[in-house]
Amino acid sequence: MLREENLGEELYNLLAEVLNRKENRVVLDSIRGEYGVLRYLMYVEDQVSARELTEQLHVVPGRMTDILNSLENKGCIKREKDEEDLRRLRVCITEKGRQEEDKKRKFIKEEYQGMYEILGKEDTEELIRLLKIVLTYPENK
Repeated sequence: MLREENLGEELYNLLAEVLNRKENRVVLDSIRGEYGVLRYLMYVEDQVSARELTEQLHVVPGRMTDILNSLENKGCIKREKDEEDLRRLRVCITEKGRQEEDKKRKFIKEEYQGMYEILGKEDTEELIRLLKIVLTYPENK
């Protein structure tokens, strides 16, 4: 049994271990990388500026430029002039980008199916409930 004064440190250590696992690093890298951009464009808002993507995905502008260049070279996005302000470019997802996002989403689902199988339905639902609480932590501090 852990002593109460050690619970914060134990929680930190466990979260750090979970986040640093190889399989989770792949997911974290993808969330803030190409998959994150495609996912944002599909499910949050299409036709956004690179600046908006940079802010929403918490990456530095240079990294976002590299991500967008790579996605554009693969045919997953296109950049179009903003109709209201011709100086600005809007990032838009293409059909190929939608297909790539779908493939990656299926891959992630399969990867985490194993965790669901270990935990079972009840514990998985409890973990999801607790993680949602954890995500509100800075706001409730």
